[in-house]
Amino acid sequence: MEKEVLKITETVPTPFLVIEENVLRNNIRRIHDYANKHYFSVRPHIKTHKSLTIARMQLDSGAIGLAVAKVGEAEVMAGLDPVDLTVAYPAVGQTRADRLAKLSRQQNIIRVAVDTEYVMGELASEAVKHNTIIGILVIFDAGLHRCGLVDPNQLVKLARYAEAHPGLRFDGIQMYFGHLYGDAARDPQSFEQINKFWEPAYEALCNAGLKPETVSSGSTPSLENTHLVRHINDVCVGTAVLNDYFVLKFNHCAIEDCAARVVATVVSDVVPGQIIIDAGSKALSAKQLLRHENLEMGYIVEYPDARITRLHEEHGWVDVSHCNDPPKVGARLSIIPVNISLCVNLYDYFYLITCGGSLQKERVDARGCLV
Repeated sequence: MEKEVLKITETVPTPFLVIEENVLRNNIRRIHDYANKHYFSVRPHIKTHKSLTIARMQLDSGAIGLAVAKVGEAEVMAGLDPVDLTVAYPAVGQTRADRLAKLSRQQNIIRVAVDTEYVMGELASEAVKHNTIIGILVIFDAGLHRCGLVDPNQLVKLARYAEAHPGLRFDGIQMYFGHLYGDAARDPQSFEQINKFWEPAYEALCNAGLKPETVSSGSTPSLENTHLVRHINDVCVGTAVLNDYFVLKFNHCAIEDCAARVVATVVSDVVPGQIIIDAGSKALSAKQLLRHENLEMGYIVEYPDARITRLHEEHGWVDVSHCNDPPKVGARLSIIPVNISLCVNLYDYFYLITCGGSLQKERVDARGCLV
């Protein structure tokens, strides 16, 4: 299929990002098949693709809503009106709260994930000002220790705050399994460890009359073991729709499940055992991945023995010393990026190879939404 990708896109100047629709739709179907098996709702996280076109595909496939990382992304996705939106990130600051309250007046449901009364106080104030209600998902720390609480009493306190304050509504719990990948994401004991802390928290909420309507979790590596954590009924997953080298390297997908490629051209081969490509950190991002005790910055599908070792802004160094027939100047290569979310955010557009085999230029609608 790689030769076909390069052939279809041969007139597009490199570097550029290409996504195969058939792989994309297969990934969407796989997520829903798993969710349906375990009676989960699907709420895709658009931080990965940032595209209204792909978000529409996900909603049309049965997703009940969308998750976003930032308020700006929520405002872009509101273009799909009406849509159920969850800001899966503590939106701190009066300006963000004001924008979310205004958005809530336009949309059916707006939710925000929080772990402090401070954030809820700002949200409540703006919601009342705009005569609306913002749903609250209290963040439970499942083990990453980034955001969230473990103590049942603290979780109940925050849930009560949401229930008691005008402008807010307690909708449930959000958790994230970002610490689980590789063997840990396949080990049932990893999920039992989460249950050890989550079960008492859930019981405390129920005993306080605050049974969470939504218990949402995310993370691509552990997706297909999500059901091992009790009471979850909502999956909020991002990377799995496209997949990337990180997911591939830890055997959480096959290469045919990777929907996105950066296509680059060899611009120099004068140094023996080395080529230079026209995709640098501005095209691939500078994210690194350790493979066989060596750092790599992308996976070249046509040359699996090659290794991208270094990136400047516009150039990539590739070690081809282990390739029997290394590529020459002018050759095009397709690269699976280490982190597809970072990579997509570098582009104004991507090229969609449709199921019918045509090439369609699509905007990265929510690119650069940092606020």
